[in-house]
Amino acid sequence: MEYEIKSVVRTFRILKALSSESLTPSELTKELDINKSTMHRFLFTLKSLGYIETDQSNNTVRLSQSFINLGIHAQKHYQIHATSRPYLKQLTNKFKESALLAVFNGYEVQYVDNIESSHAVRTVFDLGKKAPAYAVASGKLFLSTLNDQELNEYLHTQEMGAYTNNTLTDHERLKIELRKIKDVGYAIDNEEYEIGLKGFACPIRNRAGNVIAALCIAGIASRITEKQKIHNIIDELIYASEEISSQLGFQKSTVNTN
Repeated sequence: MEYEIKSVVRTFRILKALSSESLTPSELTKELDINKSTMHRFLFTLKSLGYIETDQSNNTVRLSQSFINLGIHAQKHYQIHATSRPYLKQLTNKFKESALLAVFNGYEVQYVDNIESSHAVRTVFDLGKKAPAYAVASGKLFLSTLNDQELNEYLHTQEMGAYTNNTLTDHERLKIELRKIKDVGYAIDNEEYEIGLKGFACPIRNRAGNVIAALCIAGIASRITEKQKIHNIIDELIYASEEISSQLGFQKSTVNTN
């Protein structure tokens, strides 16, 4: 079976050619051996998406700043992954529960890295899995960083259904919880998304002090009941998230309190 999609291959051949130098459509057509009408459709589509632009002075096509920004953002995520990975392993080894890295994707949380617990019964988060922000620790952590206008917009555009009896669906109760999270610097999911699942999350900040990811531990609730264990988990998460943030260039004096 042929899995390769020719139009995708052609798109990236065009982008690769433009990464070296600006070219006219005719030069691209000749260099890549793509007929003129087909090339026109590809360039029109890439331009409409904002990934290329035309220099009107010489009719050459070049990559746009929007395309360049994709690489910049990808590099940032790679840096977060590479920096966070050793801490995920350390947390899993120490507490025998799953450690995760989460980012805020629109109004949802998306898990982008994880180290699973060695227990036979454990929480499993597939990479790329999403969860509603208001129902999980990492999501509440992100929501706590929103200003009043952003938070109200979130609350009034979401259908906040209850996943368990513990899910915070009342706006005022959730706001109280978010203020507490902002004060203490970490968030806890007390079986709010799934019965039997408990989670903890601390913020990872960039150089500007903005929260760009969350470092999390998630485990079976019945294994995380002792106050001392909970205290130790929170302490280790805070320490690890601050170390990661520091390696990403964050200094506490630059924290963004908005």
